[in-house]
Amino acid sequence: MPALAALITLAAAAQAQPPAPLFDAFGPVCAGVRNFDGLAQAALGAGWAQVSEADADPRIAAILAKGRDAVTREEPTSVTTGALFRRKVDGRDVYLATSRVTMKIDGANWFGNGCRAYDLDAPAAPSVQAATAWVGTAPTATSASGNAAKLSWEPWQDGVTLEITYVPRDNPLGAQYGIQGLVLVSQAMGGF
Repeated sequence: MPALAALITLAAAAQAQPPAPLFDAFGPVCAGVRNFDGLAQAALGAGWAQVSEADADPRIAAILAKGRDAVTREEPTSVTTGALFRRKVDGRDVYLATSRVTMKIDGANWFGNGCRAYDLDAPAAPSVQAATAWVGTAPTATSASGNAAKLSWEPWQDGVTLEITYVPRDNPLGAQYGIQGLVLVSQAMGGF
């Protein structure tokens, strides 16, 4: 009986481990995406260093520019703010981008807060089982485009959604949009 208890304890400990080190770097910061004003301090407190886009990997700068351009095309009067951070995970530079988009729609003020972590050189996708164990519940949606896959939780936290996407280097859609590797996204939207 003690051997069975030890196996159960080991299995539970294995399930509690994050599916990739990026999850430990992302979770403590991006779970709080509803409080946009606290994200930068949370990132710095979690070991991220703030960087300018000019000092970042050019792939990250291109992804962020495409995102801003898309928002501006969709809602020309919107205002976007945010910050970019970098840290080492498994010996690779990974990035955390925060953003807040504010806009007026039909006379009402709206916001969209985002917190995204990018490991563009992640060698493999985390398993669905490992991601599910880390989140604590099964995804509410899954999708794929060729060999790329996305898991979604709506909600992840109260008023916060989560997406975990893995795009291999050879994925045509990823090449078109300049995205590859492991990308974690938390978002919160609302009015004020």
